[in-house]
Amino acid sequence: MIFRTFVPVMRLLLRLWLTQKRRDFKWGKFLGEAYFLFLFMVISVTVTVVIHTEMGNATGMEKVVPFIAASIIIPDFLHKLLMKHDETVMDHYLKSKPIPERNWNRFMLITNVVNFWNWSIPIMLLPFCLVFLEWTILIPSFLLILAVSMVGGVAITAFRRAKGWTNKWPVLAAMAIWTVFAFMYSLLGIFLPWGIHVAVFFLLCFGAIAVFYNYLCDLRRYDESQAKASRLFLTGASSLFSMEYVGVLRSKRLRSAVLILPLVFVFNSYTQVPQGQTFMFHLMLMFAVFAPSMMLGQWVFGIEGNYFDGLWSKPIDIRTILKNKYWFYSLLNILPTLLVMPLIWIADLTPWLLAATWLFTAGLANLTLMPTALISSRIEMFQSAFFNYQGASLAVNLFGFVVIIPLALYVVCLWLLPQTTAIIVLAAAGILGFALHHVVINWIASKYEQNRYKNFERYRH
Repeated sequence: MIFRTFVPVMRLLLRLWLTQKRRDFKWGKFLGEAYFLFLFMVISVTVTVVIHTEMGNATGMEKVVPFIAASIIIPDFLHKLLMKHDETVMDHYLKSKPIPERNWNRFMLITNVVNFWNWSIPIMLLPFCLVFLEWTILIPSFLLILAVSMVGGVAITAFRRAKGWTNKWPVLAAMAIWTVFAFMYSLLGIFLPWGIHVAVFFLLCFGAIAVFYNYLCDLRRYDESQAKASRLFLTGASSLFSMEYVGVLRSKRLRSAVLILPLVFVFNSYTQVPQGQTFMFHLMLMFAVFAPSMMLGQWVFGIEGNYFDGLWSKPIDIRTILKNKYWFYSLLNILPTLLVMPLIWIADLTPWLLAATWLFTAGLANLTLMPTALISSRIEMFQSAFFNYQGASLAVNLFGFVVIIPLALYVVCLWLLPQTTAIIVLAAAGILGFALHHVVINWIASKYEQNRYKNFERYRH
């Protein structure tokens, strides 16, 4: 009986979905997406040919397939976050049929299977599979990468359906746990037979999909049919958290500071490879990961100073804004961390040190930037960043030396302690920072509110 009702309902939903896709089709959007996919395919083929030229017909390449599948989780999630947009809420027309909620949830799961963006990265990695893998293991390898991509697709669907960051953060936390777990399991491929290792990896992927799907089913979201203001390209629906990245994207001054300087330190990290893992190598590595949040963190409330009077009139808590900034800085640190990840192979950098560097930076180093909210001035967002000192003050410049403290702690730990001990200390310090950030931010918010009129007056100069 359930099957009899499920099939007609699903057929109806799929027919409506295909009709909507056909009516919403635009050649300009299609050609733009096809162009970028073509570029990535060219890069993929080029890299594959270069590796094949250098290594020849390398044997045992199937051992790296699980590691590749685990390593694409974060880039794949960020890729889908920008490109994959799901309709996760039934409109009034479908509710009037009526369509049961459980069938709608299953429909979203089915559309993930055929969604193009869930196939894009596996297709990009197909040249590697065709060149380096034997035909007997080609299909299982491709399906494993596809299964990992499907986990990200269902996670993005749950992320889109969640309303507000209270419900969105569990998705991000689960993705972080899944990334670490999948990466750790991929390393076991050295010890396990390849077939067993991949089979268990498939089961883990299905388990992760089940976790995100169950969370998706527990979420309740309704179509209020309310008008929405126009929004900046790729910024998504407006929210309090979007205030962080919209300010960076719209401001030429901040874009230059947050994007260009980290790339300089990333480049410097690669230039230190010939000298080995020296003091300067570790310093450049820390600078590279810390640079985006370090540059933006010196202007805490510098952006909001342009409209803080209006912001204060709304039911928005200072603590919430500061916590959003703290977590936004942590997300910014992920980008340079991904850019320096090839150092694991090029410079023989242990992945545990890279993970500990991000933990230490995101958890503790970023926390040292938050008191800038008490002394920061308003900045002109749309001025050039070149030789621009507007918004700076003696207090801000003096507090800028505080960033030396986490940098010094990082380098001293790696200099004086054995590497394993230093990694444990740095990771523990970062975790401690995450654990105590509520206490520190509450104290800063309390101090800010006590001197709010003095702060507001400072923004007017």
